[in-house]
Amino acid sequence: MIYGKKNYIKLYSCHEEKKRCPRCGSLETKKNGYINSQVNTKRGKVKRKTQRFRCKECGCSFTSHGFNQRISNSEEIKIMAVKDYILSKNSLSEVAKRYGISKKSILNWMREKSGKVPNIEDIEMKREDCSGVILVDTTEIKVKGHKKNIYVASDAYTGIPIYYEEYDSENRENSLDFFGKVKRFYPVDIKGITSDFGKGKCFVNVIKEMFPNIPHQICLVHYKRYLCLFLPKTRRSKYFWRNKVIKYLIHKMIDAPNRKKSLYWYEKFISWIPFFKASYHKRFIRSVIKTTSGLLKDMIIAFCLKPIMLLRT
Repeated sequence: MIYGKKNYIKLYSCHEEKKRCPRCGSLETKKNGYINSQVNTKRGKVKRKTQRFRCKECGCSFTSHGFNQRISNSEEIKIMAVKDYILSKNSLSEVAKRYGISKKSILNWMREKSGKVPNIEDIEMKREDCSGVILVDTTEIKVKGHKKNIYVASDAYTGIPIYYEEYDSENRENSLDFFGKVKRFYPVDIKGITSDFGKGKCFVNVIKEMFPNIPHQICLVHYKRYLCLFLPKTRRSKYFWRNKVIKYLIHKMIDAPNRKKSLYWYEKFISWIPFFKASYHKRFIRSVIKTTSGLLKDMIIAFCLKPIMLLRT
């Protein structure tokens, strides 16, 4: 029988679980203070207090994370940084600067996460998981100094990858080959396609040829980049203010919170057409009317591309 608080604490400490030394494997260890550190998380930098241990046999100092290992970034930050680098057009330096980490860390995390991604052959697509609308995108990578293009197709709603393949360049022949394979692998009939323009607008003609009666919508993220690229920004331009207005109206249509609001800004855009007189204005007017025609017929609502992760690994 145990009498007194001191005897109880002494007995508890005798049977307390010991930490095993990661270097020599001995259980002869003791607590050795704390490590005060900061961890990068989605909420910002969070202070953390970690228990440190010391081995009596070899003198090794370690924590519950292991020997000579410190965790300064949470799993959420790792995933966010890897996704930011892969899914956006940001460079490695830009992503590293944004998250306050080194470029080497991002590359190491990509290798770490790539082992958890299943092979395309191991992914079984069930008919009930297929929406009928697919997303197609390409990304350019460097392999031993040589540029390669990876084509990726995934389901619009579930995000499940359908097929991907590496090609030497982004052109009509490779696009025909890729879309033919996607058509074979996808278990249901394709009802709609969302993609970027492709290099030299190679996707536009290929999709029109292979899927003649299927609506094709340009990815709105790529369309906004196209808008910024081809509309002159200089104040010296004769149509400077008209360029600002057409850009404003198109952005309002794309960023509208719902379909009703988007169609409201579309009507505004139509009423302003006589105001836009430059030749490049007519190009954008044609593209907006053609793209919005699908929305008016209840075809495809705006999708953003979601290619599978870790394409640059």
